[in-house]
Amino acid sequence: MPRKRLLEAAEPGARALQRQRLGTLRELTVQPATRKRYTKATDGFLQFLSHEGLELPRDKARMDPLVCDYIEHLWSTGAGRALACDTLAGLQDLQPNLRNHLPGAWRLLKTWHVNEIPNRAPPLPEHILQSMVGWAFFKGHVTFGVSLLIGFYTMLRTGELLGLRSSHMITTSRQKQVLISLGMTKGGKRHGAAESVILGFEPAVLLVKQWMNKAAPATPLARSPAQWRALFALCLQDLKLTQYEFRPYSLRRGGATFWFSKHQSLDQILVQGRWHTQKSARIYLNEGLSVLASMRIPIQNPNIHPFFTVFHNTVKTPRFGTLEPPQSGRSGGRGKRGKRRVRAPKHVFARIMVVLFFSRLSLLLHSEHTKN
Repeated sequence: MPRKRLLEAAEPGARALQRQRLGTLRELTVQPATRKRYTKATDGFLQFLSHEGLELPRDKARMDPLVCDYIEHLWSTGAGRALACDTLAGLQDLQPNLRNHLPGAWRLLKTWHVNEIPNRAPPLPEHILQSMVGWAFFKGHVTFGVSLLIGFYTMLRTGELLGLRSSHMITTSRQKQVLISLGMTKGGKRHGAAESVILGFEPAVLLVKQWMNKAAPATPLARSPAQWRALFALCLQDLKLTQYEFRPYSLRRGGATFWFSKHQSLDQILVQGRWHTQKSARIYLNEGLSVLASMRIPIQNPNIHPFFTVFHNTVKTPRFGTLEPPQSGRSGGRGKRGKRRVRAPKHVFARIMVVLFFSRLSLLLHSEHTKN
């Protein structure tokens, strides 16, 4: 889950202890993952200067031409625009007094944005989402299937989704919705308030409730981000959908276009998706609807329809035996308990016994023939 704020302690000593655990204010200005990106980007800029035989100027006014040269270098060598953004943001994070002193570099970055359309994740159509969930249920990956439903119908960011546990979800047997606490998210930190979302799509609510009945409070929606992403890729591969280049963020974009097509209210989407500007939401919706209009994946596609049917049959009778498929191979650890044998069907044993009988008979006949 995103890092949560601490309630300020009453005594100075207790506050000092809290702040020691949090770290310095300098360290808290950006998230650890963002800091890592910034460091990698600025290291690349310093390596470029070293390769070109240049040094960092002492006068900040002379910094802009060097950064402009580096942005042109990234453009010409095929680097991603995100690296250029991280470089400028990272330099300003290291030296805050560089703000408003890199006008040329920011202008080049804007020109880059105008002339090269970002390769955004395409929105996931609802019937594809439901087919992916059906695949997950059919394969026994119930928790993964539930995570897809939550990510799509509540328009969560990928990081928010992968950090959720059963204890973050609240509902009752009579309620037809699930309240999901997100804590201090990326957007919540800007306003100093924790965020939450409500899952109100009834078929998804039924399945999530059933999952919550089976899951322990600490059960995560993803055992690890890498394992979850691997399942996402495998699902697309099995459904023969890799050519559409769907990504985990396609869940959020697909959910946004789905809900907008339902109520066609931009203000409602801003609240549901927790966007703070209409500009961001409009980009999502306008481009997303355009992509969906050109994307023709029929429900009757033989690679998709069986799993689409599995999803709807599961909605009718949402009963999960286990949340994960049985583990294969040794699990490690000591002791002999905790390992259940998987028994083969009786007809398999019958075939094995027939094969063994005729094998022994053949050996006996061969032995008698040799003696004679």
